[in-house]
Amino acid sequence: MTDEKALKPYQEKIINLMLRQETMLAELYRVFAAQFPQHAEFWNNLARDEEKHAGWLQQLYDASRNKVVLFSEGKLKTYTMETMLKGLEENLERAKAGEFDERQALSYTVDLERALIEKELFTRFTGLTEKARGVMKFLAQETNKHQDLAHQLYLQGQKP
Repeated sequence: MTDEKALKPYQEKIINLMLRQETMLAELYRVFAAQFPQHAEFWNNLARDEEKHAGWLQQLYDASRNKVVLFSEGKLKTYTMETMLKGLEENLERAKAGEFDERQALSYTVDLERALIEKELFTRFTGLTEKARGVMKFLAQETNKHQDLAHQLYLQGQKP
């Protein structure tokens, strides 16, 4: 535990937006799994991972509220997250309407995961326990893995 103040309202909003983003990513990947059955396992694995990430973020959020983990938003602002989510929401609707071919879906996935890495969303928490530090490290590794897997599949030209 720490003497630091609990989360500020705007920090709570950022974390809630991060949670929403993970949930929407899972939904997007499930849509792609249904639309591209030849690679459904790939897309469903990504979706499951995003659902896990949302669970871990919730745990980190709870730990932040209990002052076991510190959250520092850095340059990340609520309007930045809201803009990202608006774009994701629009593309989710496009995906549901069948407006992506698989190559476009893979390219978009690479871009999404790269944006998450560049924004360092999962490095905004500072763990005061070894377990919390491990969760944050794993989240960052998973995001890198998603980008790499989507990029590899994209480069294969959608070959199984």
